[in-house]
Amino acid sequence: MASISSVLSLIDSISLDSDEIGLRECVVAIRDEFSFDEDVAASLARKLAASGVCIHQGDSAVADVASTGGPSSLSTLLCPLLLRAAGVIVPKLGVPGRPAGGIDCLGQIPGYRTSLSADEVKHVLGWSGYAHFLAEGQFAPLDGKLFRLRQSEGAQAVPTLVSASLIAKKIAVGVKSVGLDIRVASHGNFGDSWDIAKRNARLFVDCAKLVGIEAHPVLTDARFPCQPFFGRRESLVALSEIFGGKMSPWLRHHVDICRTLAMVCVSEGRSKSISSAGPDILRRHFNENIEAQGGLVGDFEKLVAATRGEHSIILRAIKAGFCRYPLKELRDAFVAWQKRSECPSSPFPDPVGLVFLHPPGTWVGKNEGVATLRADASVLSEAIDQLTKLVCIPSTHPLGLGVEGLNE
Repeated sequence: MASISSVLSLIDSISLDSDEIGLRECVVAIRDEFSFDEDVAASLARKLAASGVCIHQGDSAVADVASTGGPSSLSTLLCPLLLRAAGVIVPKLGVPGRPAGGIDCLGQIPGYRTSLSADEVKHVLGWSGYAHFLAEGQFAPLDGKLFRLRQSEGAQAVPTLVSASLIAKKIAVGVKSVGLDIRVASHGNFGDSWDIAKRNARLFVDCAKLVGIEAHPVLTDARFPCQPFFGRRESLVALSEIFGGKMSPWLRHHVDICRTLAMVCVSEGRSKSISSAGPDILRRHFNENIEAQGGLVGDFEKLVAATRGEHSIILRAIKAGFCRYPLKELRDAFVAWQKRSECPSSPFPDPVGLVFLHPPGTWVGKNEGVATLRADASVLSEAIDQLTKLVCIPSTHPLGLGVEGLNE
């Protein structure tokens, strides 16, 4: 059994120039013997951050809300806007989500630059106070290299490695306070139950403290879609609905959750600004970020209008019952379609999108619409067939937000 000192020495020895054997030895040692250790997580986080450029933000209030991943969540898109409403600087270093993360959704807007150099990040922050960019190139490059090994070694959900990766990105861009949306579900990578997720949240807090960052994790239920819009372009439509103040109760509930996620990582005085931030304020900060990163607000609006217009297919319930949207299966289907469409000229393809017409657990009659579909011609018939099987067969007992019926 390896000692803590030997593992810390192993971490200290790795670098971007390390061969795959050395990096794999580090990943495997942590996976097998130090899967839950705040000292190892903090040491690795520092190492990953130091592998690239680090930006320092002086005395400014600098915060961000990260996420452990959750299909349909808008937290990585909305929380930066809410933090900006409180006057907080938000350097958001992220990775693409599947099927729809914050940076890849913004990447749908023509001209929006998802890759920024350190100097460009500083320029964008000076312009809008919020920069959203990919973790590649100059920032924590060793993290990306290690993540690929985590995938091949079955170490994606190892708490020490997850915490180190998340914290490294915050160190790299000078974040001082970080919220974490821990999405709890069987397909989550930070705990498939509330008890496990709470334990991992404590590790995250302890790791962050060791590197001088305040951490404020919040557990959220990821068993169901947390709002109606499912897809990269659909997430932008959801933002447009929010900016227009036309939210359904389901979407409004999710916005309130995002507001909570942002409020927990700022001072009481700033949290009041987040609590009172209305659609116009959020829209202004969104527009400023789009323009600062090379996009045009008009192009965002055109994309939203086009996306709405493409939702011409209604998926209907094949029998009466309670709406059921199996999130893991939906995610897997969307990811498969996206992977088939990826190419150098289209790094964030978005061939399919759904808008759910009812919250999960809602009663619908036979032939009643349960969702609308947008799909490229190349996958249309396959999408209709597969999504009909997934979302058009209601259950006999309700299962959804705040309701759970049991079979006899």
